[in-house]
Amino acid sequence: MKLIRALTLACAAAAGLLGAISLPRIGTFVPAKISFAPFPYFVGSRIALRAVGVSADARWSVLGPAHIGGSAGSRYLSLQRPGSAQVIVSDGRAIAAREVEILPAPPARTTLIAVACYDDGVALFDARTLKELGVLATGGSPSDLAASGDRLAITDNDGAAFTVLDRAPWRIVRRPISASDEVAAATGGFFFTTLRDWRGLGAVASVSAHPRIVKTGMTAEGIAVDPLRGLLYVANVNDGSVLELNAQTLEPIARIWVGSRVFSLALDADGSHLYAVRNGGMQNDDGDVVEIATKPRLHIVARSGLLDLPLGLALDQSAHRLFVTDEAADRIYILDPTTLRAIHAPLKTCHTPWGPAFDAPSDRLYVPCARDDRLDIFNASTLARVPGAPIHTAGYPLAVAVWR
Repeated sequence: MKLIRALTLACAAAAGLLGAISLPRIGTFVPAKISFAPFPYFVGSRIALRAVGVSADARWSVLGPAHIGGSAGSRYLSLQRPGSAQVIVSDGRAIAAREVEILPAPPARTTLIAVACYDDGVALFDARTLKELGVLATGGSPSDLAASGDRLAITDNDGAAFTVLDRAPWRIVRRPISASDEVAAATGGFFFTTLRDWRGLGAVASVSAHPRIVKTGMTAEGIAVDPLRGLLYVANVNDGSVLELNAQTLEPIARIWVGSRVFSLALDADGSHLYAVRNGGMQNDDGDVVEIATKPRLHIVARSGLLDLPLGLALDQSAHRLFVTDEAADRIYILDPTTLRAIHAPLKTCHTPWGPAFDAPSDRLYVPCARDDRLDIFNASTLARVPGAPIHTAGYPLAVAVWR
């Protein structure tokens, strides 16, 4: 009863922000629940507002350095300045309140680990201490991210909240790109992103104020950029092809068919070999990894043995190793990039490993585990788990980038 009374008084105090709200007598409210995650959020976050136990036409208000906006039936809490804010929702029958801590931007010179968490936003960690610093909510469902200099690009798999974040100074720009899936960095702080469904087909877009979009096949997901030759590669899951494009004009150059459910891509440093994961999941057949030579034309030079349900891959070129995550077996295969044969026993990891990332300066392999809400971290040379790993993240982590 004390909680209900406190929530009632809070809602009454906030009513002046939205105009009159008709409140019943104190003590007659039913508790409801605001469903965003209990993290500290960075300034500039946009948190999707949802509540359980109130009607769709419930009234929202906020006290503190934030404001509530929305479009197309969605409501967002935009965090404007560091401090704390209290959010209240009521439909005259039920009521809920939540407090959110608003953090200043992280120090510009700190090396960060950025984790795209589908449920909540981008979780940022100090790369040296592995301490979680906070979450940047984008207002969407991040499925991938990529860093280029002071910029971080973040996809929105379920909506149109494609986000570009600058660190110095801290600035957030949202681009008009819908259903973005994976993103790759090009030179000069530019990015390309795949679109799973654009006018009924998969596509690729250049990330800009006015994106240029070109269809690529059925359900575009994986992406890789060759900055040396100015080429772009896109994996089309539902037609089994990889398309090569001119990165400047997005003009298609060549296409190669590698088999059902071609999912993720990785490119070696000189752009001569492209690696593709064939997931195989929807057809209930096993997947594999395909090695594609890009010169003088696209052609397959090797295939791995059949794997359970491979998903993502990361290349450690200096040590001549290809890391491949398996979402069904909760393991990481270690393959020779030339022969695609196993060169080490698989590493066990947390549940449902997704898109891995190898960071050469720190010699670390980062593996987000979607169903465990954890990030696993290995020393790439010794293949031992680093002290303190795996670390907890926000909800449903899918991808990771080291941001220097």
